[in-house]
Amino acid sequence: MIEMLNEFRFKMLNREASSPKNKPLEIIEHLNLCDEMVVGDIGSGGGYFTHEFSRKVGRDGQVYAIDTDENALNFIKNHLLTGDIQNVETLRVNPDGINLPEESVDLFFLRNVFHHIPNQAEYFMGLEKFLKDNGKIAIIDYNKRKLSFTGLFGHYTPEIVLLDIMKQAGFSLHEKYDFLPDQLFMVFEKWP
Repeated sequence: MIEMLNEFRFKMLNREASSPKNKPLEIIEHLNLCDEMVVGDIGSGGGYFTHEFSRKVGRDGQVYAIDTDENALNFIKNHLLTGDIQNVETLRVNPDGINLPEESVDLFFLRNVFHHIPNQAEYFMGLEKFLKDNGKIAIIDYNKRKLSFTGLFGHYTPEIVLLDIMKQAGFSLHEKYDFLPDQLFMVFEKWP
């Protein structure tokens, strides 16, 4: 029964992530992914973006599906990593940090995850060593809307808070996109 509920939850996460109203194709386009890149999908959930990133970076690229939830990673392994996808590795982590080869990642991607991370500035400081020199961190998170689930239950991050935390962690704003109706979409880079 629990396994069926988990499967339903991850399918719903993928349906929501892939919905045209959430503009997934535009998100992927603005990430400028190309062959041979290494991407860390933090909070990969049902794996929709993990799967799409895998296609974009090609056989010589690498995607890490990173999550604290073993059920999410099992769902990705069982439903998304078919025979033609050989460039994805699932990585279970604790909320305090990630362990990857240093200077190996071109892009970390977080969608609707930022507000769940404890000690955010420390967390992102810890990611810095895994990024290549020109590596980036793309963050999508909800803006506060008073009459919404995200607003009522604190599932959002105000833009000023996101900018301040990333500055504390040693990152500057590289790009900001405004095409998502209810979410912030910002890409950060290491301070020069």
